Amino acid sequence: PAATDQSKEKYGFYIHAYANPAAVIHQVREVKKFFPGSPIYVMSDGGMDFGELCKQESCTFKLCPPANDRWHPWPFLRRIYDAAIALATTYVIMLEPDNTIHGHITRNPSHDAGGLFVPQRTFGCGDHIEKLAHQRVPGFRWTKRAMSAGLAGGAYFRREALLDAFSDENMMKIDWNYVAEKCSKEIFSSDFAMQYALAARGWNIEPWDDVVQMNQDRYKPAVGPTDAAFRHYCSCYPGGKPTYNLKLSSKDARLARSAPAHFKPDSVCQLCYNHSRYVELWGSSDCTNRLPFRFSDLLMERYHPELKRGCPDFLPWMCKPPSPR
Repeated sequence: PAATDQSKEKYGFYIHAYANPAAVIHQVREVKKFFPGSPIYVMSDGGMDFGELCKQESCTFKLCPPANDRWHPWPFLRRIYDAAIALATTYVIMLEPDNTIHGHITRNPSHDAGGLFVPQRTFGCGDHIEKLAHQRVPGFRWTKRAMSAGLAGGAYFRREALLDAFSDENMMKIDWNYVAEKCSKEIFSSDFAMQYALAARGWNIEPWDDVVQMNQDRYKPAVGPTDAAFRHYCSCYPGGKPTYNLKLSSKDARLARSAPAHFKPDSVCQLCYNHSRYVELWGSSDCTNRLPFRFSDLLMERYHPELKRGCPDFLPWMCKPPSPR
């Protein structure tokens, strides 16, 4: 679909959700508290239905089929693309339910995308990506500084860049199989995939000091300022991730419903996406890239050798298991 008219709001918020209803409800209300007027788009990856929450809190909700999209960029990128169209703001800020919000943004975005600082991180197969980028931006370099931006919860994206880099056609210009075979299957992880997709179109990415990583120290970020607007937590945080300790109140229980029965059983498998199987299961390409994709035989031999013996029950998104006798 074509991009809608631009909103008067600078920031729109995309919440990538699955379960943890108390955390999701709390986060929507925190966004409204610190960013009144900013539109909010909640997407559930085949998990809980937050439709009633968005009716009450005036946000947009989209229940997508389950895809473990954190490991499959075709649905992941399409879903944030659809959110960017709906939000129609200058910037999209992606949140996960374990992010916490601590204030207003005081460090304005200065690049096309930005996220928490991950020191010394680099990505492989940069030559392939830069060659693609040169088609749009001659001379573009995917720098180590750009690679050190972690595009996890709390990251921002300029809408123009997001709609270009994450479009069905442009993200498919990357030879995903080649990069995964030559470098690492981590390319399929969402925070890696977004880096590759943006760099392949020559968009500029930088670390952003308004989102920080919290590790073992309860009060001091691992890197970055203590007054950052957004915090991202590791599982090692003392006492666990704060929002995951929240309890769902009885008055809010009606705001989240269980996932539809036909979305079960769910799966957290990696490299388990097949476009034709997705359409077979869910009836359309809604919430995923419209263009076909299949993993290479080499990747399947490397990570799913069990497919040589037929379709196992634990890979229902990859192939159709045989009917029980």
